[in-house]
Amino acid sequence: MRVRQAVAGGGSGFTLLEALLALAAALTVAAIIPALLSVRPLGADVSVDGFTHLEWRLFLQQLQIELHETERWSTDGATLYLQKWNGDKVSFSLVKSNIIRQVDGTGNETALRHVRAVSYSTGIRGLFVQVTATDGMVYEAFVARAF
Repeated sequence: MRVRQAVAGGGSGFTLLEALLALAAALTVAAIIPALLSVRPLGADVSVDGFTHLEWRLFLQQLQIELHETERWSTDGATLYLQKWNGDKVSFSLVKSNIIRQVDGTGNETALRHVRAVSYSTGIRGLFVQVTATDGMVYEAFVARAF
């Protein structure tokens, strides 16, 4: 009986409209937060059209993923050749100022931009990559294969 009186007669509680308005306000705040938490510091001179450290890291991660899916790899110094387990032949080569990825000689997927020179050297457990950016900076990394 008390439950019925509390549900039927009370003016306290939220209506569906109030709940929807609160949800809309929470979603608006949640959508604004990423814009407020910018990755770069305010006033920093960040080159939009140049070699960036983030693109370099993404390129290395892509190479590592490719290497894990590879049966064997080879290089002629400037071009990297990967023989996949499924039979695909993937290559990474420098065209103009971009390193492009091709599968079986087709496609032009840009893997890294603003590159002056690239060299690959293979090792038993992975490969060494050296990239010279168009601004003259040299980046080196060893991309390891887990197995």
